[in-house]
Amino acid sequence: MAIGRYRDTPAEMDDIERDVAAAQYPEGGLVVGLGLGILVGVVILEALLVVAPIAGGLVGYVVGRWLRRYEIRRRLRDRQAVGESSG
Repeated sequence: MAIGRYRDTPAEMDDIERDVAAAQYPEGGLVVGLGLGILVGVVILEALLVVAPIAGGLVGYVVGRWLRRYEIRRRLRDRQAVGESSG
């Protein structure tokens, strides 16, 4: 899984990138999106069972990627703020 500056080897990642990669936000979003897509298809209209899980999975994956980027930026900001306050 590429993260940060297209690094996917844990040895090349810093501690923040490793923690965020281990959380697997995109993969979790994909699973949640698929589940919600199936639920929407079952509850609303069975014809949506073909399209809704795929669309839900894609949306969930995109939201997970966004959340991963956000978490990395937030943790880097927090680290810099702590470094500035102590230095």
